Amino acid sequence: MLLLVFSLVLPSTPAESQTSPASGSANWTGINANANSTNYVAQSQIGASNVQNLQVAWTFPFPTATPVSGLNVTGEGSISPPLVVNGTVYLVTNFLTVYAINGATGQTVWTYAPQLNTTGLPLGPLTGHMHGINYYRGDIWVSLPDCSAIALDALTGGLVTKISGICKGIPGNTGFYKSSGVPPVFDGNTMIWTSSVSEGTNVGRGFVAAYDIKTGNLLWRWFVTPAAGGDPNWDANSCPPSTCHGNVAPVTGDWGSLSLNGPGTGGPLAGAGPSFGDPVVDTRHGIIFVSTSQASPDWNGTFRPGPDLYSDSVVALHANNGSMMWYFQTTPHDLFDFDCGWNTVLGNATIGGHTQEVVFKACKNGYVYALDALTGKKLWYFNPPAVARNLTGNANYVATGNYSGTLPWINYPSTKQFKQCPGENGAVESDIAFAYSMIYVATFNFCTFGQVAPVGTEGSHVWGVTGLQPDWQHANTTIYAIHASDGTQAWSYFIPTVPYRGWLTASGGLIFAGSLDGSIHIIDAFTGKQAYDLYVGPSLYEGPTLGTAPDGRVYLYQLIGAPAYGAFAGGVPGNLMAYTLVSPPAPSWTSYIPAVAAGVLAAVVIVLLIENRSLRKAARRL
Repeated sequence: MLLLVFSLVLPSTPAESQTSPASGSANWTGINANANSTNYVAQSQIGASNVQNLQVAWTFPFPTATPVSGLNVTGEGSISPPLVVNGTVYLVTNFLTVYAINGATGQTVWTYAPQLNTTGLPLGPLTGHMHGINYYRGDIWVSLPDCSAIALDALTGGLVTKISGICKGIPGNTGFYKSSGVPPVFDGNTMIWTSSVSEGTNVGRGFVAAYDIKTGNLLWRWFVTPAAGGDPNWDANSCPPSTCHGNVAPVTGDWGSLSLNGPGTGGPLAGAGPSFGDPVVDTRHGIIFVSTSQASPDWNGTFRPGPDLYSDSVVALHANNGSMMWYFQTTPHDLFDFDCGWNTVLGNATIGGHTQEVVFKACKNGYVYALDALTGKKLWYFNPPAVARNLTGNANYVATGNYSGTLPWINYPSTKQFKQCPGENGAVESDIAFAYSMIYVATFNFCTFGQVAPVGTEGSHVWGVTGLQPDWQHANTTIYAIHASDGTQAWSYFIPTVPYRGWLTASGGLIFAGSLDGSIHIIDAFTGKQAYDLYVGPSLYEGPTLGTAPDGRVYLYQLIGAPAYGAFAGGVPGNLMAYTLVSPPAPSWTSYIPAVAAGVLAAVVIVLLIENRSLRKAARRL
């Protein structure tokens, strides 16, 4: 009896409900959390009821970058979303070093610093600008600026695989490639790698390449643009009507000669390539979805007439041979730098009463698109009400169905200063999230003043513009939740004075938004109400990622770095900060004295009552 009473009155430890691991570990295995690029991670430890208890557990400071042979500019810190795999955090810095870090302690597990080989490659000036890494089959995969992809053993950091010279000997190329650190994605033993072209008038011929990761052999290439010198039949030949289709009609003579000095002269070029967003693979149907960059030169289209297929597009390719199934161009004949960067999301949505595979995409023109994954048909689009639009006619193609393929620049024939809204950074400069049957997107107003310039080979003239100045005075951000079924707005959340860059993270019924105002805005995913404002301090150029550490707790990992919008390095090494829920200290034996005393007292009272009852019964018998 005494033992039973004692166990009933002992207190439980409050920390148990916060720190016990959820069923299964939460992992963040790719740039955008998972193979479908949804920026959603399932976990139940951190939610609306306790998110205010997040506190810093540890900080990992990045060292000051040292020069890297082959890089013209070595970037500081990291902009790469930290992966979390089986308790270990992985990230790559802008000085190319890959770190594996214990997710609970912040201690380094291993590092890897690659050596670049740029000899004989068509590379422009290379800068440290690494967008991310991916985890696949036990390895960490990294794309390096020297047109190579490497796989590192996730446990040891040892080099497992290296595929080199991916941009060497590209047919029809007379331009240059650059570094953007977009890691490969996979379909079984096939690695899909996207080139990043140098923007402006020395742009290389953008392509997607597939390699067998076991043999290192090239399987196929798909090209975004025709070869240097141009091809008047490019649109029709690259998308035969019998096997391929798109939303913008082919135009004979599209892209012109791709040279300012005439066909075959090798002069400055126009062109486009894949965007800096990770492709996404539908392994069930064997389809690769790739987004593409803006047409270059960005603001002056004099020498690239036509819609400029397949710039500013989402493209579906057969994984087995690279042939194009369909394309959806968002801004024909782009004159605004409205690329379709950032993530392309693959998910299921119930549309018209039927559940189907959908590709979701937000582009810098500010529109969000939902496309049938198998056909490319537009299911719906969302035009954020808060986004201001001025001088962006072609970018409104989804709404108007019209564009001009011959307009040389946006305020033609004037050569005076113009005000472009959305500006050079667009209206969406971040990854979207897909969770709870909704799409979450951060849109912003950040207009740009500029003046058209002759297309040239030096300075800002490589973009056909000069004097670009952002309108900070009227900057603001609005985050939207959109129903995935029909594209209607569920709620909006306003952040004044700053634009937005990075990504949105969905987890635990919350949306996490790291902002340039120094806060991680934590929003209820269903209502749009603020659940908590986690103030970090410095401007946040990236969003957070989440995952389970070796101690069983879920941590939130936030990069700190660039202090200003548009500065990928900012001269600040920065650090990685890890947050987890507040955990009370383990109770000492003295903390149990009141409970023990109460238990003993209760036991004594019960025994006395029992004995007293027994004495009464005995007295009655007498």
